[in-house]
Amino acid sequence: MKKIFLFLLVSFAGIAQSALPEQGGYWVHDNAGILSPQTKAELEAALKAERDTTSNQIAVLTIPSLGGSNINDYALKVFEKWKIGQAKKDNGVLFLIAPNERKVHIEVGYGLEGALTDALASRIIRNEVAPFFRTNNFDAGVKAGVLSIVQAVEGQYKQEAFPLSFHFSPLIIFVIIILIFMLLPINGGRNGRFRNGFGHVLATGFPHSGHSWTRSSWSGSSWGGGGMSGGGGASASW
Repeated sequence: MKKIFLFLLVSFAGIAQSALPEQGGYWVHDNAGILSPQTKAELEAALKAERDTTSNQIAVLTIPSLGGSNINDYALKVFEKWKIGQAKKDNGVLFLIAPNERKVHIEVGYGLEGALTDALASRIIRNEVAPFFRTNNFDAGVKAGVLSIVQAVEGQYKQEAFPLSFHFSPLIIFVIIILIFMLLPINGGRNGRFRNGFGHVLATGFPHSGHSWTRSSWSGSSWGGGGMSGGGGASASW
């Protein structure tokens, strides 16, 4: 009887590990319940704007636990199941967060690996996402991560990683901020798409949860198109 119980326990554990969430018609899947309703609505609208203007498809998924699975493998399986990105462009990205294990992963489709490299994905997690997650500010961390991903695939994310031992004086910080604002492409990125898409949403403020984009962002084949990923991206703990 004990052996049968252990066999069943292992079998159920294997099923739990292999179970993948359904796409369900949303860009943002907060299965872990770490995001506020307003943040989910804002991201839904912003990611729709990005898709409509560039055709890039970016999805956010939070899960309570990996259940013993490797986050890289889990992300790839979800990416393949949801078929994120267009079939001929493979222009999809999956932003996966597992708060129980304190792990995050960015999975990148073949077509965007040149813009969102493994090193850049790692830098985004380390510099933009992890600092917020360490204080349990998941709303700000996910927003920062999504914004940085969009900027990266559009060629806008240029932040460099500095040595941890390097200290800036207030004057240097002030000069850097001025230079960033001087170089910021206010009137549009590549082919003007940054102005009219996700960048426009950020410039004018994320829509409130009552905005009509919140639940109309998906329609039929608009979700996924057969996009593929070769495992490009990065993972990290916070």
